[in-house]
Amino acid sequence: MKFKFDLLPEEYKSLPRDNLGIALAVLTIIASISAVGTMYIKNKSALSDVQTQVTAEENKLRDLVDKTSKLQPPVSEINSLKNSITFINQNLDTPGTSWVDFLATLESAVPDRVVINDITPKTFSKLDSNFTIVGEASSIFDALEFAKRLNQSGKFSAFLKNNTNVTQDEGSVQKFTLDFTYKIK
Repeated sequence: MKFKFDLLPEEYKSLPRDNLGIALAVLTIIASISAVGTMYIKNKSALSDVQTQVTAEENKLRDLVDKTSKLQPPVSEINSLKNSITFINQNLDTPGTSWVDFLATLESAVPDRVVINDITPKTFSKLDSNFTIVGEASSIFDALEFAKRLNQSGKFSAFLKNNTNVTQDEGSVQKFTLDFTYKIK
């Protein structure tokens, strides 16, 4: 003999309530699966868009790195220029550069209306010798200005030895002789 005990009241045993509960449960499960599926598809689409943007930016970055690597400085030319500068700097202290200083200072002291015709001695073997310049100036004041500029340079000691007024087709010219010495430091 089998015994069956059912302790639930009769109102809880009705079939329509059970079907409603099952239907609500199924509807809730379907809604949850639908929401999760929709969010998954939406997130996957958004992730795909972001991944496309990231890939595009990485490609831009690679292109930029390639371009900057091509813009590297020309090391051989820079080293060549450095060597030239080093050579020049080393040779500035040699006696030969005193001639460069001599000629540069002499050239910068010549006024615009003064022409140098001759300089003696012709052999520039010694800088400490006496030099004589023969030239022409538009006036005596220009010749005196030349001597003054040489003296003001601090590297020459100069004085006007003589001058002569010469008449030419277009007017008069002052021919002058100027003696100077170069002060070697």
